[in-house]
Amino acid sequence: MVAGWQAVEGLEREERRQAGPDAMAVRGALELMDLFGALHGWPPPENEARRRDSELVRSRWVRVRSFYQAHGQAAQQKNP
Repeated sequence: MVAGWQAVEGLEREERRQAGPDAMAVRGALELMDLFGALHGWPPPENEARRRDSELVRSRWVRVRSFYQAHGQAAQQKNP
């Protein structure tokens, strides 16, 4: 009996895939995206955690870049 229900559900899924997206569903998704933009704006406001992460990434990048600039000859790939 379970196999019969699974087969029916599989056929229904396949029919939905072939039918393509529903116009009402697409319109609803676009309206939801517009509502989110109206409520929150884009880009999202910066918060303390995002600012701290950006500072950490920047400081690590500066450290790596300065290391390779100071050791430019050692950092280059040697051709055998």
